[in-house]
Amino acid sequence: MNKPIKILSFGFLLIFLGFNGVQSYVTAYFSDANMAEVGFRSLILIYLFFILFNPVSAIFVSRYGAKKCMMAASIFYSFFILSLLSGSVILIYIFSALLGMAAAFLWTGQGSYLIRASDEKSYGANAGFFNSQQSLGSAAGVLFFGFLVSVLFFKSSFLLFSILPIVGFLLLSRLENIKSREENLDRFKLARKSLSSKTALRLSGLYFSFMFVFGLVIGILPIEIKNIIGAPYIGILSSLFYVMPIVFSFIFGKLSDIKGRKFMIILGYLLCAAGLALLYLSNGAILLISAILLLSVNYSIIRPVTMALIGDVSTKSNLEFLTALFWMASNIAVVSALIISSIFLTKTIYLISLLLIGISFTALLPLLRLKTEKLKELITKEAS
Repeated sequence: MNKPIKILSFGFLLIFLGFNGVQSYVTAYFSDANMAEVGFRSLILIYLFFILFNPVSAIFVSRYGAKKCMMAASIFYSFFILSLLSGSVILIYIFSALLGMAAAFLWTGQGSYLIRASDEKSYGANAGFFNSQQSLGSAAGVLFFGFLVSVLFFKSSFLLFSILPIVGFLLLSRLENIKSREENLDRFKLARKSLSSKTALRLSGLYFSFMFVFGLVIGILPIEIKNIIGAPYIGILSSLFYVMPIVFSFIFGKLSDIKGRKFMIILGYLLCAAGLALLYLSNGAILLISAILLLSVNYSIIRPVTMALIGDVSTKSNLEFLTALFWMASNIAVVSALIISSIFLTKTIYLISLLLIGISFTALLPLLRLKTEKLKELITKEAS
C-alpha cells in the first residue's frame, strides 16, 4: 500500500468520522426542536446538488487536480456542521446546497486520485483499503456521536465534530499533487461526450442498480427490522453495512485484482438477488438476518470493485468524466430509492428492486462478455 493511498484513506476516515456521525442524527436533532422537515430538506438539498454538480466537478478536477479540489471541498463539511449551530434555517439550507456541491468535487477527486496514484494491478486492493478506512470512520463517527449526545448537548457535540473534517483537510494537504498532464483538452466537449457515451451509460446501470438497493436498505430496512425483530436490533443489524466493508473490502478488492472484476460483479449480482429474495420471503428473524448478511457482504464487494472498474475502462483524459458520470448515477439511485420506499412501505419494493437488478444484469451482460480493453476502446471512441 503506497503512501498516497494511505494518506487519502485516512483523510477520508477523518472527514466522514465527523460528517457521518452528525448526518445520522440531523433528523433527530431537528425533530427535538419540532422542525423535523428541516432535517429531511437539508439531506435532499445535499443529494440534489451532489447530482447537479458532478459534471462540473469533472471539469475542475481534470483541470486543477484532485488534491486541490478535495482540500477545498473538505472545508465545507465543517461549515455545514457549524451551520447547524446557527439556528437559522436559511443558513442551514444554503450550506446544505454548498455541501452537496463540495461532495461532488470531493468524490470525483477521490476517484481520480485513487486511480492515478495506483498501479493497474492494484486498483482493487487500493480501492478496498480506502473503502475499509472510510467505512471505519463512518461507523466510529455514528457510535462516538451517539455517546457524546448522551453526555453532552447536541450543539457541543456538533462543535467538537466540526473539527474532524479540518484535520482531514490537513492530512489531504500532504498528498502529492497528481493531475492530468493533458493540457490541451477541450474539457467541456469531453464532459458532454463522456456523459453521452452509450457504453458508459450502459455501464452506469451497474452503479445505479446497486446504489438503489443501498438506498432501499437505509430507507425501509430499519422499519422491517423493527416490525420483525424489534427496535433494539435496528442499530446492531444496520451497522453490518459499515462493519462488513471494514472487514472484507480489502480482501474482495484484492481478489478482484486476481480473479477479475467481472467475476466479482457477477458474484455481487447473485448475492444481491439472493438477499432481496430473502427479504421478500422473510417473516421471521432467521431469514431477515440472512438477507442482511448477504446484502452487507454484497456491499463490501461492490464498493471497491466499482471504484477499481473506473480505472480499468478509463483513459488519462476521460477518467474524471467517467468518475463523475458513475457518481451521478449512484446518487440518482439513492434519491430514487428513498422516494420510492417512502411510497411503497410493503414488500412490493423488494420485487421492484429484484426486477431492477434483473434488468441491469441483462443490459450489462453483453458488456461483461467483452474484454476490458475492448470496453475501454469503445468508451474512448464514443467520448472522443
